[in-house]
Amino acid sequence: MLEHEPLVRSYVHLDKEPRADEALHTLRKVASLVKPIMRARGWKVGQLAEFYPSDPSLLGLNVNGGSKICLRLRYPGDRTQFMPMENVTDTMLHELCHIVHGPHNEQFHALWDQLRDELQGLMMKGYTGEGFLSQGRRLGGLRMPEHEARRLAREAAERHRRSHQPPIAAPGRRLGGAAPRPGQDIRNVIVDAVQRRNKVLRGCATERLTDREMQEVADSAMSNGFRTQAEEDEANDVAIAQALWELVQEDEKKRLGSAYVFPGEASSRATTGGGNTAGPWICEACTLQNPEQYLCCDACGGERSRSLSTLEAAKRPPPPAPPHPPRPGARP
Repeated sequence: MLEHEPLVRSYVHLDKEPRADEALHTLRKVASLVKPIMRARGWKVGQLAEFYPSDPSLLGLNVNGGSKICLRLRYPGDRTQFMPMENVTDTMLHELCHIVHGPHNEQFHALWDQLRDELQGLMMKGYTGEGFLSQGRRLGGLRMPEHEARRLAREAAERHRRSHQPPIAAPGRRLGGAAPRPGQDIRNVIVDAVQRRNKVLRGCATERLTDREMQEVADSAMSNGFRTQAEEDEANDVAIAQALWELVQEDEKKRLGSAYVFPGEASSRATTGGGNTAGPWICEACTLQNPEQYLCCDACGGERSRSLSTLEAAKRPPPPAPPHPPRPGARP
């Protein structure tokens, strides 16, 4: 049984570059790793694309609140070599945060850390992407009951714990930083982690490019790449992955106690508290009606700040009627 409305609708990879098939596989793998996190918050991405910008420090960008997310997969200066999966996944988490928060403020960093912790928790329980338990085989034609999905998830987590197989992000550290080696100066570990984080921050286009410039970079990636429609996810794989995510939340609730906030609630508050609730808006340049979360026009790239939402336009009072000329013979 399939899950309708995939969280990532399509993938765009640079099919003229070396190892193009691996690029498409990497995009799908990254999406698969973060889908439990996205699904829990109701996030969706229109197009997940590979790009190879001329700026060697640019790692990722998010256009219009997830309409398009672009990720650098290859090293600058060597198109044949792919960056580590861990680095690309951390950039993906960073760009997902921009669905909720625009600037790199305190709330943004708190959410980024939370997403890192959740992915680390999933990996420590053996999660390697959707289908990790079925190994590519369908688990049956009928939708799996929730209690069965939870049972299979707990069994998978216990098997992984007993096998002591290290996940992509090793136990005891957050995604994006290396675990300290025996005898290693902890100060060097902290400095290295800060440098890694700052590299991703510098590699984000949000505070370096205007909305129009980001739209142009994304459009270039789309026009130079090959688009692949996403397949619908196997519903039973989805159920098991989400059950595993819930196990991670149980661990977090035990660890944090009364300070724990369910991620869905936090995201909802952030979205409704700081976002624009005026509804869809109309571009003054080309008159296209854009969704509420889009910061620039999806057709011409015009910035939202210069346009009116449909609700704002409806609320505007009509212009005053021109005065009637006096009738002949009427007293002034």
